[in-house]
Amino acid sequence: MKKPVFRISTGMGLLSAALLLSAAAGVQAAPPLPVEQLTGGHSVKVAPDQRIYVMDSVFFHLTDSRLKEFDRNTGKLLGMIPTAFNGQAQVSKDGKQIYVATTYFERITRGERTDVVEVWDNEKLSFVREIKIPPKRAGSLNYDGIFRQTGDGHFVLVQNATPAASVSVVDMRKNAFVDEITATAGCWSIIPVPGTPRSFSTICGDGALLTITLGDDGKVASQARSEPMFPVKDDPVFITPGRLSNAMVFVSFYGNVYTARPQKDGAMKFDPVWSLLDDADRAQHWVPGGYNLLAVEPKSERLYIFMHPDGVEGSHKHPAAEIWVYDLKTRKRIARVPGKDALSMSVVPGKKPQLLTIDGGNVHVYDISKPEPKEVLTIPEAAEASLQLMGYAGGGNG
Repeated sequence: MKKPVFRISTGMGLLSAALLLSAAAGVQAAPPLPVEQLTGGHSVKVAPDQRIYVMDSVFFHLTDSRLKEFDRNTGKLLGMIPTAFNGQAQVSKDGKQIYVATTYFERITRGERTDVVEVWDNEKLSFVREIKIPPKRAGSLNYDGIFRQTGDGHFVLVQNATPAASVSVVDMRKNAFVDEITATAGCWSIIPVPGTPRSFSTICGDGALLTITLGDDGKVASQARSEPMFPVKDDPVFITPGRLSNAMVFVSFYGNVYTARPQKDGAMKFDPVWSLLDDADRAQHWVPGGYNLLAVEPKSERLYIFMHPDGVEGSHKHPAAEIWVYDLKTRKRIARVPGKDALSMSVVPGKKPQLLTIDGGNVHVYDISKPEPKEVLTIPEAAEASLQLMGYAGGGNG
């Protein structure tokens, strides 16, 4: 019986011969690269108001969420801060610090839970301190109304859910948790009231707004509940409004606009309801959609909102087909531009106001000094999975 014959292809034979010759000649592999040495003491040279802050929740590994900072003019990545288990973040009123509300588990995904508000240096992106809070903070996606500051920056407010709703109050001057507000049970989201140092509103289950004013000690000094602002079943609103210097502008799932104006006694006065849509828009079933899907530029009093056609029940989180712009003084649409499938936005006011949008990963920067937004910068792959981004425009009771 003949022995089987094994044949090696010409290409494989040449490769084997080359390897043997190389070994025989004593050819050595390239030396390994030196280990990079991490050092501290560095500073971010770009001013806080020239940065874009992107909350990256990284859905596929939520315990590793982070805040990434980019140069608003060039799109360059400046650095990032870890925010642990789906943390929430905001820039302090003076721009010098980053506050992070987050959760740690003893064994990463299990074990004893610890909730904290962390303070990070915004120049060196280095950890400063942490303040323990009750382990009740809402494990929410990154919405603007989940973690906020009072207008004077004295306190930070954390939305809780156990599932009962409450709000934790942290004194940032004393670096201490001071109170849990349970009066907000049945209400959701934290909305700092424009023009006030220590008042916030929250949306209640009957469509009313509950407004809480804190004293110097962070305890509830007063509270006032409005009449229902909107019919909950027939026309629910998105939880985060655009804010003017003297008003909060809410938009409903069906494109109606509700404007709440805070009064000196803590009460709310509501403007007549109006619609974003005309008959042609309704015929095509245009509706708002997204997550942090609307914003107001306070000086021009322009409203920016994501819209999509063929809206149906449940499409209120669909990405933007277009961005619509409204003059809030005339209640007229003044521009519409492609939405680039964006899910969240933020307005940076100032001498050169900008609109920032994100589609989950890519950031788009628009010049909004004129009625029609003009895209001036794209930052590709700025995040793995982001639903919140922020600019910074300085302190004040805003």
